[in-house]
Amino acid sequence: MKNVLKKRKLFLAVLLLLAIVLLPYLWSRINSRANRVLVFEMDEPGVAVAVEPSSKLRVACYNIAHGRGLAESNWEGGDAQTRMARLDEIADLLVELDADVVVLNEVDFYASWSNRVNLAEYLAEKAGYRYRVEERNLDFRVLLWTWRFGNAILSRYPISNPQVIDLPSYSKVETLLAGKKRGAHCEVAFGASIYRIVGLHLSHRSEEIRERSAGQVSELIADLPQACIVMGDMNSTPPGLPRSATTSEGANTIMTLTENGHLTRNIPNNPPGEAELTFRSDSPEMIIDWILVSESLEFQSYRVVDSLLSDHRPILAEIVTFNGSEPEELLKTGG
Repeated sequence: MKNVLKKRKLFLAVLLLLAIVLLPYLWSRINSRANRVLVFEMDEPGVAVAVEPSSKLRVACYNIAHGRGLAESNWEGGDAQTRMARLDEIADLLVELDADVVVLNEVDFYASWSNRVNLAEYLAEKAGYRYRVEERNLDFRVLLWTWRFGNAILSRYPISNPQVIDLPSYSKVETLLAGKKRGAHCEVAFGASIYRIVGLHLSHRSEEIRERSAGQVSELIADLPQACIVMGDMNSTPPGLPRSATTSEGANTIMTLTENGHLTRNIPNNPPGEAELTFRSDSPEMIIDWILVSESLEFQSYRVVDSLLSDHRPILAEIVTFNGSEPEELLKTGG
């Protein structure tokens, strides 16, 4: 009888432990916002910026690495004070870049390792971006720890019609349990023009997955009526550049986007100089962060910004309507 009671107590204890662990997790997955985008408008951003469109649209993309700086793990990167100070530096950098629209990758939304701060909201407030889109890739909670991050689009100009880009998954089980990389796109009204901004962070694991994602994005772009600006950490490099990769069939992510998606890209020197490389920021060796634009647009300037606030370097570009010049000449910036 005593053995039976002990087994029952052990069984109940195990059930209680499972409930303590699983219930918050299941609740977080049920209420996950990873399958939709959230749009916000601030009444009074912390920094006043001019909102009258010029003749050039300035755009930037930046993988901010969860605000951890150059640390390898998200749980590293310094104490709370250090991380907040780094966020302030990133905000100052965004102010300095003076972009009209910014795509941010690896953005935490109240994640445990970044002091439960919504990094998109914090940076938008500090850098003076009134409008923003938040898109979550991973979104779950275990006990007291929350994993919640994805992409953000910050804009000085009104955002409309935001949508999630549901990219191919690396593992269906992993997607069900935690989430996966997705993208977001929205319309931004810039004066009399409306642009479709596409924010991406493609898989770091497989060129096959990245290239399939690129094919899906290309199909999306083909159906959009507006000129598109595609930005973010693509984790891919076109053939001829350092660390380029192809699928088993010889396809490449950047080439799929530019050829099938009818996008144009900056043409780096070959071999590229250090100032053109985007990763890793403290020892740059490849170009995996990109800004791509529809063929109706052209780059008037394009540069990789030297910064050690993340393991990626940001990219800043000025874009104007294509005027008939030869694309190869226009895109050859040399960094």
